[in-house]
Amino acid sequence: EKPDLEGRTKKDVKQWLENLKQRKDLDFKVDDVACDGEDLAAMTKEDLMMLAGTKAGIIIFNAKEQLKKKGQKRSSATTLYQVEKTEPRAPSEEIVAFFEALFLQKITKIDVPTLGDTKKETAILDLQNARLFGKPKKPTKLYIRNEIFEFFNIIKSRIETDNRKTFVCGSSGIGKSTAAPIILKMLRNWKPLGSLFQHEGYFYWIPKKFPESKMLSFANRVAARLWIDDNVQDHFYNFMDPFSEFKICSGFLKAYEILWVSPKRAGKMGQPSFQVRDVTDWGKEALHLYMRHWDPRAILDCNERCYGFDPKIVEEKVRIWGPVPRQVFSQELRLKDILSNTPAAKIREFFLGTRGEGTPDGITSGKLVHLIPSEDRRVSYYRVASSHIRRELLRANEKVIKRLARDLVSNAARGAIASQNAADWLESLVALNFTKSSFTLEARQLTKGSEKATGKLTVEIKEMKHKLFNLANFDDVDFNSNTYYEPSWRTLETIDSLFVIGEILYLVQITFSPDHPLKTAGMRRVWRAAKKKVPALEGYCVIFAIPDLSAKKGQDLVAKFKYQPYKQTTGNPVDYSRAPFKFEKGQYLHVLPDSILDCSDGEQV
Repeated sequence: EKPDLEGRTKKDVKQWLENLKQRKDLDFKVDDVACDGEDLAAMTKEDLMMLAGTKAGIIIFNAKEQLKKKGQKRSSATTLYQVEKTEPRAPSEEIVAFFEALFLQKITKIDVPTLGDTKKETAILDLQNARLFGKPKKPTKLYIRNEIFEFFNIIKSRIETDNRKTFVCGSSGIGKSTAAPIILKMLRNWKPLGSLFQHEGYFYWIPKKFPESKMLSFANRVAARLWIDDNVQDHFYNFMDPFSEFKICSGFLKAYEILWVSPKRAGKMGQPSFQVRDVTDWGKEALHLYMRHWDPRAILDCNERCYGFDPKIVEEKVRIWGPVPRQVFSQELRLKDILSNTPAAKIREFFLGTRGEGTPDGITSGKLVHLIPSEDRRVSYYRVASSHIRRELLRANEKVIKRLARDLVSNAARGAIASQNAADWLESLVALNFTKSSFTLEARQLTKGSEKATGKLTVEIKEMKHKLFNLANFDDVDFNSNTYYEPSWRTLETIDSLFVIGEILYLVQITFSPDHPLKTAGMRRVWRAAKKKVPALEGYCVIFAIPDLSAKKGQDLVAKFKYQPYKQTTGNPVDYSRAPFKFEKGQYLHVLPDSILDCSDGEQV
């Protein structure tokens, strides 16, 4: 008789899944879920929903939980004792081929236009015929974005000063598992050392002189620790990239340890002192870093160089899910299904979590909500994955979200919570104001230095159409009159939205901060595209929209707001006599009316 679950091999589990699929008439790919019984036993409901889809994932989870209960009853009724396997074994040919190609092939720098003032370090690692982690659906080319080079330099500098522990966290699917072996390659090129590499539930020892010396594989962390304690005397790299609830192998005296975790695994996020559940002794010694999201243009370039999917399909996925490789390249998801499985109670949990009372990312596994790091990567905050998802969330739950968003924005305006946590919802409330009402927009003129304001801006707004655009060069914006345009991603320079009335282009920057320099690259692109589509444009106005009563450390930010300088990322001075800057008709401050933030309209959540 087959063991109930934990003792089954991958082949056994595959047969069980195929039988379950047939009996329950399920629609999922068995190979996407099949694994050793011990690994399947550790998977959560969310893990299985991600791998098999919502319906099939829930059914598989319930069925495997029943098998686990049977196994627990059988274990408690027997006195048999099995000695845990501790002897190393040879890894699969596929995983050996991957690591051999990883360490032998050269990293090739590529020239990628970023459409900005500067170019970032980017490269390709061609694995030839090997595939990432030896998995048949993974690519044979790895895209190395600037973020990976920066992480390597940070970890390298820590090792040089004998700092041995680093947490790396980021949104689910952002590419942490791909970054880990690449950075290990970079470290071994710089400082050749043996390496323990945990990927999912597997533990691999990669000798310093690999591939001349053979790799080893261990069935579990106990086996890995026993072997290393007996056989390794020198310093080594310990890379931990666990899956779901798998335990890690850490705490070695001579290891440089880097742990890669998702927000869900790490527990409460957004706090500089967060602890991972199965690491309790790292304390302040460890550096906590958050991985930045991809630029959408890098995702498109990665597809062209490494995957070769239909560019239009990739662009559409980026528009919907944001620039997250897993959602773009690996998973087939339906937003409608995910939204229907996110009830109002979970949305409320998200809003409360952004105020430090919960763990928002845990409700969506990174699909609807992303973890966004601060500039120094030391702290984080939550943002909705894309403008499209934010708009669909509003459509499905407008009454609930409007009430909670107003509360969140009001708290951020007063300085009670971090403004980053409310940025999405301030933008949403402003968009609703432009697209679902008619009003007179009034804004005071901002002046340079000691200049005095000479007037104010008054614009009659009639209920506008609402459109999202995708391209950073604004080629998909028609610049039609009486239409409120928003970008599909959050990394667009300079502006949050735009509209055209008459012969003036209005560029809107929605903010909580009195300091908001304008990036020249974004300004050049939007003006160039607008003039191409609407040659009669005479100029543009920049409107900064800020909530009333905005305060920080006792200062009135509305009164403090000044004319914002233009800034080039190169640091070079800006020539204001040239286009597009000579066409600026002024900068203005629009204080958002109380009605946007009014929470006393009787709405209940």
